[in-house]
Amino acid sequence: MKTVQIKGEPRQARGTRAARALRKAGRLPVVIYGHGEAPEAVALVQHDVEVALKHGARTLQVDVNGTVKPYLIKEVQYDHFATTPIHMDLARVDLNERVRVRIGIELRGVPKGIHDGGVLDQSMGQIEIECVVTEIPDTLHPVVTHLGLGESLYVKDLPLPPGVTPIADPNDRVATVRVLAAEVPTAVAVTEEVEGAAAEPERIGRIRKDEEAEEEK
Repeated sequence: MKTVQIKGEPRQARGTRAARALRKAGRLPVVIYGHGEAPEAVALVQHDVEVALKHGARTLQVDVNGTVKPYLIKEVQYDHFATTPIHMDLARVDLNERVRVRIGIELRGVPKGIHDGGVLDQSMGQIEIECVVTEIPDTLHPVVTHLGLGESLYVKDLPLPPGVTPIADPNDRVATVRVLAAEVPTAVAVTEEVEGAAAEPERIGRIRKDEEAEEEK
């Protein structure tokens, strides 16, 4: 788990206008809460926060007026381009307590079922886990090369470090190699239709009366 120390300062003004002014000055408005204490409003250096998030930080060591304390990153709000953080919530934590957080799941490898015409369908991109705050893992990278047609990767198959517990049913599917069987009947139906058309060619145009009489005999 990555921890970064950032300089912070108390902020008094609240509201949209004050937050906008902070961001314009290169500061990010932050609210700290938890452990039965009153919420605390602080401002952190925007650039430092962006660097920490880019490097996958899960906790921050925030220095406010010379006092450094650890905090868990609970929520980050981004602008409408989803690139720049505009607000963040931090939770007070004891470094020995267990917390619940969500981490990403990125599959690795090409399933063998893909070579047999299957398609890999990932139904779970994140998972909630519980662990000691200092042991929060980075993104999980389960290998799926062994999956054949119709086979699935389940929560119980995820490579979780010791002491990390998933908050999900062990039999929940993470990914499946689906069989594209629906395409086969369609192809067969089209083939049969074409063959039938070849056996009985369609008469195009208007039939003359003498031809009708000839056909009725």
